Amino acid sequence: MRKIKLMFEFGHGPIWDSDPFTGKLMTGIEIVDSNSDLEMWNRQCIDLYDECYEFNSHSKGCYFNEETLAKNKKKLLCILEQIKGRLEELNNNNFIIEDQATDELNKVD
Repeated sequence: MRKIKLMFEFGHGPIWDSDPFTGKLMTGIEIVDSNSDLEMWNRQCIDLYDECYEFNSHSKGCYFNEETLAKNKKKLLCILEQIKGRLEELNNNNFIIEDQATDELNKVD
């Protein structure tokens, strides 16, 4: 059985794998990869999560701003719920969902 992993990383949406520049889904599961709503939500998450990265800030080459993540947390969680709901609608016992993204966000104050 295939697995769709939801996790955050700079330049990537929560749906792995996807193109870091376009947000185009590349899971290898056609019904998922061709879904325009999933692609749009993935792109929105990329933009919100990448806002947390600051370059040449706080005396560091790359700084992750936890305050920005806390500010974006509610919106990210909302989009993740939309993503998971759509994945469940599309799933015909073809894949499982491993949600590391929600777990990460739930640890943010």
